[in-house]
Amino acid sequence: MSKTLLELKGVRTAYGNIEALKGVDLHINEGEIIALLGANGAGKTTTLASITGLVPPKSGSVVFDGQDIRGARIESLVKKGLIMVPEGRHIFPGLTVLENLKMGAYVLNDQKAIKQDLEYIFNLFPILATRSKQSGGTLSGGEQQMLAISRSLMGKPRLLLLDEPSLGLAPIVIRDILETIRKINKENGTTILLVEQNANLALMLAHRAYIMTTGLITLSGTASEFLNDENVRKAYLGG
Repeated sequence: MSKTLLELKGVRTAYGNIEALKGVDLHINEGEIIALLGANGAGKTTTLASITGLVPPKSGSVVFDGQDIRGARIESLVKKGLIMVPEGRHIFPGLTVLENLKMGAYVLNDQKAIKQDLEYIFNLFPILATRSKQSGGTLSGGEQQMLAISRSLMGKPRLLLLDEPSLGLAPIVIRDILETIRKINKENGTTILLVEQNANLALMLAHRAYIMTTGLITLSGTASEFLNDENVRKAYLGG
């Protein structure tokens, strides 16, 4: 049986007096791809922010690899292998592609390993190899998303949090990005928590899924169960 890598119990998070999460429970096992789905404002991004401590929970527990990480500094979480690719990519536009990638490895000291990781990235996304000396800000939206994901991989994540990786991208680019996410999971065993607006594609990629409604997990199950459930499809997946 796979080990539980991340577990949230009773997580409540607020922005001022507005409670965004109202007692979220979920768990992720090592090696899984988990899709976190729901309408805009359901609390998906806040869940990721609560895990990383960007928005500290008011109560509840966030346990990563057996340790409660509430209050932990983001740098220490990165060293533990908990890494997030935020919505909107947030690359360094004034740095080259290569410099952006090296920024992702700032917690590592093994230059040989960094070189090997760069080779892996350039095999994963060959376009980044051809653009390695180009400023990140001059890349297309799809290329910037490839760069954002690749920068996170340079930190050797055990759990990769992806917030809306397909947002604003062309359909053909979206499929390439999501297929690469599948490849990262299969080849590296990287555990992934995926927040994704395209629920159908996310479920075709994921092993299990959670659906959020107004700050609570309202449904959970395997991805195939959701895809084959007519009521779920009508309510959450556009029929």
